[in-house]
Amino acid sequence: MARTDPARPHRLALVGAVVALLVGVGLLISPWDGLVAVVAWVLIVGAVALTAVTLLFARAPRS
Repeated sequence: MARTDPARPHRLALVGAVVALLVGVGLLISPWDGLVAVVAWVLIVGAVALTAVTLLFARAPRS
């Protein structure tokens, strides 16, 4: 049976994770200190977690 749903929601999640990762790295190399560094690490860790969960569910078999 052909797939009738061509949408790929996991691609949107991966793009969001890449954007969050790039913003986090950009904030880490910025000259600001304090809370900005904490926000940067939260963005980086969140992006890695989102990517892992997205790839896990994208590869999981559908029942």
